[in-house]
Amino acid sequence: MKKQLILIFVLLGTFCIAQQRMFVTLHYVTVNSQDAQAHIDSEKEYFSKGHKSAIDSGNKIGWDMWVLENPGYRENHTTFIYAHLQDPDKVINSNMSGESGNNFSNSELAMVREKWGNRVVKSGAITVSYKGGFVPASNQAPPKYAVLDWMVVDPADFYEYEQMELKTFLPMQKSNKSVKGWGLHKVVTPRNNNVNAASYVVARFFDNMSDIQNMMDQTNPMSKNMKATMTKMYNLRSIRRSQVLRLILSER
Repeated sequence: MKKQLILIFVLLGTFCIAQQRMFVTLHYVTVNSQDAQAHIDSEKEYFSKGHKSAIDSGNKIGWDMWVLENPGYRENHTTFIYAHLQDPDKVINSNMSGESGNNFSNSELAMVREKWGNRVVKSGAITVSYKGGFVPASNQAPPKYAVLDWMVVDPADFYEYEQMELKTFLPMQKSNKSVKGWGLHKVVTPRNNNVNAASYVVARFFDNMSDIQNMMDQTNPMSKNMKATMTKMYNLRSIRRSQVLRLILSER
């Protein structure tokens, strides 16, 4: 299978189980809500073209721009999440700015970069490693919505937790027709000894918001075995936060 058959913040057409290593850098950028459309326009007109060039040259697997749909109460900012899908061996050479490959003058790009920076209120990045899941092929746009669950796991339980997600919960998610993709990712950015920081991210992908809401609305009876399985999982991890994302732009 080609490396593009890998997932994560990018799911596409025919589903398969992918095991090849892949890093995903999540770049969080927050702007004032009044500047959100201008920010999207600059990404579409300028920077997305550079990311596409990096993909075509083999230096990047994919690039997506998402917007956070469940920010804090009465939040007057908009947060975008850029997902840079990368071969682990090419992470150092990857281009997060999306500037290479653009057919614009240096002066025009300098102006765009300055305006981009002036809009940004805060930003940060974290890199995760894809551990497994079910993913589509790589020549179509991702599903329109994603849910990221950030998991806190004791380091002593890392192996047991990964195995339980991949061997027990992955088949359950794959049988759910509303879930269009699922992936387990391990945080590889150093946590500065913060034991309360998330260690894993579980990503689920959906076609629309109603599918997410209908899934959350389900309350089904559990067998004794299922209750025991769920209790074991709850003992292995806790969900630090959940983020709902909506796709804005995508390049493959």
